[in-house]
Formats: sequence, C-alpha cells, structure tokens
Amino acid sequence: MNDNPLFDLQFHHHPLPFSRVRPEHIVPALEKALAEARDQIQAIESNPEPPTFANTILALEAADEWADRISSVFFHLLNVDGGPELQALSREIPPMLAKFGNDVSLNPVLSNRVETLHRQRQELHLAPEQRTALENHHLHFARNGALLPPDDQKTLREIDQRLSVCAPNFAENVLKATQAYAIWVDDERVVEPLPAGARSTARKAAENENRGGEWKFTLDMPSFIAFMTYAPDAELRKRMYLAYQTRCVEGEFENLRLIREILELRDRRAKLLGYENHATYVLERRMARDLETLNAFYDRLIPVVMPAARKDLEEIRVHKESLTGESELHPWDFAFYAEKLKKAKYDLDQEALRPFFEYESTLNAVFALCRKLFHLHFEPTDALPVYREDVKTYRVEDQRDKRLIGHLYLDPFPRPTKRPGAWMNNLLGQGLWNGGVQRPDVVIVANFTPPSDGPALLTFDEARTLFHEFGHALHELLSECTCRSVAGTHVFWDFVELPSQLMENWLTEPEFLREFALHHETGEAIPEAFIERIQASQSFLKGYQGARQLNFGLLDLAWHTTPPADLGSDLIAFEREATRDFQLFPPHPGTAMSPSFQHIFSGGYSAGYYSYKWAEVLEADVFSVFKENGLFDPATAESLRENILSKGGSRPPMDLFTAFRGREPDPDALLRRDGLLPVQ
Repeated sequence: MNDNPLFDLQFHHHPLPFSRVRPEHIVPALEKALAEARDQIQAIESNPEPPTFANTILALEAADEWADRISSVFFHLLNVDGGPELQALSREIPPMLAKFGNDVSLNPVLSNRVETLHRQRQELHLAPEQRTALENHHLHFARNGALLPPDDQKTLREIDQRLSVCAPNFAENVLKATQAYAIWVDDERVVEPLPAGARSTARKAAENENRGGEWKFTLDMPSFIAFMTYAPDAELRKRMYLAYQTRCVEGEFENLRLIREILELRDRRAKLLGYENHATYVLERRMARDLETLNAFYDRLIPVVMPAARKDLEEIRVHKESLTGESELHPWDFAFYAEKLKKAKYDLDQEALRPFFEYESTLNAVFALCRKLFHLHFEPTDALPVYREDVKTYRVEDQRDKRLIGHLYLDPFPRPTKRPGAWMNNLLGQGLWNGGVQRPDVVIVANFTPPSDGPALLTFDEARTLFHEFGHALHELLSECTCRSVAGTHVFWDFVELPSQLMENWLTEPEFLREFALHHETGEAIPEAFIERIQASQSFLKGYQGARQLNFGLLDLAWHTTPPADLGSDLIAFEREATRDFQLFPPHPGTAMSPSFQHIFSGGYSAGYYSYKWAEVLEADVFSVFKENGLFDPATAESLRENILSKGGSRPPMDLFTAFRGREPDPDALLRRDGLLPVQ
C-alpha cells in the first residue's frame, strides 16, 4: 500500500496528512507501525549495555512514536467526523493498542531495566525532568501489572482488552442517541422568541431534510441550549429535556449494561493490582492523592455551596411564580426562567451580547490576549492539510525572536458526525520525535452556534468555552520539555484544568472587555452598562453551578468506590441514592445522567471528575495574583509561563503551583471569587 500517506509519518515530522487519509489506510499503517515498535522494544531488551536514561527511558518513549502519530490521527478523525467506517474501526483499533500496551507493561526485561535505573537514581545525577520521567515509567510498570504473577498478568490483559472495547462502544451509543432525536416545529409562534441564529439554523436543518416551512431542533448543544433557554412552550421544553436526560437509558443505544461491565472490569483490575478500588488506584497519581484528602476538600465546599444552590433555586422558583402564578419549578423550566431572572436582575440580555462576541472577533481577542501575556503571534497558514474546508490553521510564533512555537487547528462548528462538546487535543505533542525536540500541533474543537445569514455570533458562555480551550492549547504550545511523556498537558488530571479555567477569567474583566469586546458591524466597544451588568452577574447561580459540579463529582466517586456486587440490580436507583443529598430537583421517572456520562465512562475522567472543581481552586488562587499586580502584568505572566505552562508535568504539580504562588492553594479563594464567602 505504497500510496498510504500514514506510512510517511514514520520518518517525517510534518504535516499530518489529513486531506489524504482514508479509513482504509489506518489499520495497515498501524499494524506496520506496531510491528516496528515491537522491533524497537526488542532492541531495548537485547541491548547488552547497562541501562541508562537514554538507552532505556528515551528509547522506550521513541519506540512507539509512529504508532502514536497514527492513533492520534485516527482518534481525532473519529471524534470530529466519525462516520460509519471510522465507527467500525473504533471497535478494532483500541484492542490493538491495548495489546501492545500490555506487551510493554508486562515485559519483565523492560521492567527490570527501569527498576535498575530507579534504584540507581541518586547516583545518576539526573535533571529534574529526567527524574520525573524515570519515576513515571517506574510507577507505570508497577501500576500496570509488571510485578504480577503470570496468571494474573493474563487476567489483566483480558480486562484491558475488554475495557478497550467498552469505552468506544459507550461513546458511540451516546453519539447515536444524540443524533437520533429531534423536535420538529411548524408553528412560527413557537420559535419566534428564540435567537435569530438558532431559528435560522433550525430552519436550514429542516430544509436539508426536505421539510421546508418547519424548524428542526436537536440535542446538539447549540440547538438544545437555545431551545431550553428561550422556547416559551413548556411542554416542548419538557419533551426536549426528557429526551436529553433519557439518552442511552434504554432501547437500541442503551448503556446501562456497559456501565455495569466497565465498573466490574475497573474494580477487578484495581484489586488485581493491590488497590482497594478503582478510585484509590486513580488518586494515587493525582494531586488529591487519596480519598481522605478528597473528602476533606468536599467537606469544605459542601456546607457553603449547597445552601447557596438552594437559595438560587428558590429565587428562580419565586420569579416563575411572579410571572405565571405557578408555584412549582420543573427542571425543564430552569434555564428558561433563569434567563428571565437574569434579565430582570441585571438587565442583561444574552442575545444583546452576541454582536460583541462574533466568532472571528472573539478569536482575535484571544489572540491579542496571548500576545499581551506571552508574546505569541498567530499567523493563518494554508501549509497544513485539513480534514474539512471550514477547519482553519495557524502558525504560532514568539514575537520576540520569530521562533516557531507550534501550529494550531481550529474546528469550531457542529456537524452531524462530530462528538458533542468542546475539547483541545494534541495532534502532535511537544517533545522528542524522530530524535529531535519538536514543537506541537494542537487542535481546538467545538460546537459553537454556526453562522447563519451572517457571521457566527457566540453566546457569552460559548465565548467562555473558547477561552477555556485556549488555555489547554497554551499549556501544550508553551511547553519546553524534552520527554514527551511529561510535556504539555501530560500532567495530573486534577492539574490539567488549571490553565484552561484560568483563561476564562479575562473574559469578565472590564479592562479586557473595553479593549476587545467590539461590535462585529460597527467596531464600537461594548457599552459600559453591559460591562457593569456582566460584572454584577458574575455571582449569579454560582451556588447552583457549584452544586451541579459537586453532584457530578460525587456520583463519579460513588460509582468507583462501591463494590460492584453492592450496586444492586437497578443502576438508576443507585445513581439517585448516590446523589440524593445533592439533587436540586426531584428525579423524573426514566431519567438518568450516567448512561450518557462520557467523561467517566469513555472520556478518561473516571474517579477524577472532581478535577474540575479542584482546578477551580487552583485557578482562582492564581488569578488573584493578576488581580493584585495587573491583568496584563508582564512579570506575573512570565512567572506563569516559566513556572507552570512551560513545565508540563516535568515536576510534581504542587511544586509548580507553589513556585508561582509562594504557598499551597487556598480553597477559600474560589468561594470568595464566586461570591459565596465575603472578600477579605
């Protein structure tokens, strides 16, 4: 298959050949790459020289780099354009990768070489990054079965193979269930209160299915949120809400059986490796370290957040009653009446903000912020092949010396085959590739409100999401490491959200808004009254939002600390009991969030969803330094870059945080920032 563009990736660093890759290219290339990786592993095993950092650790990291690049291409395409052929491959490729991973992790010769290095680490005079990489590899072998007897290793292989199939199946079911539902509206009076962009998108969606004169609303985020926030018909909102909350609960795309199997496999795996449960296994490699620390963290937040959440909910209920005379607030009412209350309290109309957050101008505002803080310049380029015409690419340089920092791909708008949500992904991580330290390629993927009869106008929350994902991108782009295993976003998962959530802060600051939030037609700055209202509304629903995150995180821990035998026969009942103290609405029959909870069952956040709240504490504490020294203070920005963003995971995360902040994080920094505690 000489015309397979993925074969070129064995020897060439750039670019990823997206425009030429076809589904039939992927498996042949990956098979050859894995065979090459096994040859490299064999060379490490048979090396007669004593183990060194170069001939063992760096050699291990280089062994599978071709396969790593191919799998990056595959998983990215699966998530952004996952048609039937790629979905079929999602059941074939993960087991191939899992088998190779087990072959390495369970290799006694490799394990012994790493163990020898680890014993000698004090005499090796390694640099801090090298010490971290060595420690990570040493723990990787221990935590993935290298010390188990042969029969247990065989069992571990079987578990990992099955898990490699279950997670993609779970995600595929969620995608298909999301795609399968739509509400069709033929009465203009029903859609008239919705934003013009949402109406236009729904009209075009209907026309694409030869149903002119109607509007099609789906469970994709821009459509779903617009409908739930502005549609005045409570019965239609109820239908949309129930469709969303019952995804994968039953029927063709049911995920409950997969949940049980995934939990059983994870629990068996943890116990096989000597851990009490999956949560204790995961937390060993997190900042939180153990359940005791995590429980203490929640014990600080719960007594403050939950009363504030109930107060938020009561305020919305009272507002609904004042408008309708109805005293009961249903979950499908929440977004609708919350928006009305926000308008009444702050005179802040989300739709009135959209013209100041047109996609291109908001993107330019992010670019400008990156220039102010980190001297970065984003230059559009056509040199990188793309997988869709609407994907844009940029060369990122350091303004000071024109040094290449990396490349950025942007894929902002929905398509039927794209996974819901927004994320940043490393297409090519920073660090050693083909024997040289290379700069990264990163992509930001989103499902923002698409352009319709004009430019794409973002909601304020969508603008916030763009800033969030840019924080992840900066973490990779500004990385200055050698070992790929510790570069960029290869950090503990309760640290990885620090840069992303930190970036969101600038979007609400008057100084930033005055300069960068410009009307897309007139170029005029956002009115001062709007800025004041944005500022005043920053604590709006912070209790409710915090309770929602607590609910998700504590449900995640309940799944991963309860022995599977104790879950009972009804998993929905288990979910309800686990979240009983943190639910703000009575559960509706047939609804459940776990069957579509991709973060923990197919997205890598198992026993780690708490990370979002944990990282909020970190970023609130970090941003307080900018508040003290100046939003664009060069010294503070340089310290952030030097001590956190450039270091990746090359040091323990608490060391990186304290190097910047001068002390360990203070949870009250978040509660004060959210208006839940008085400012000192």
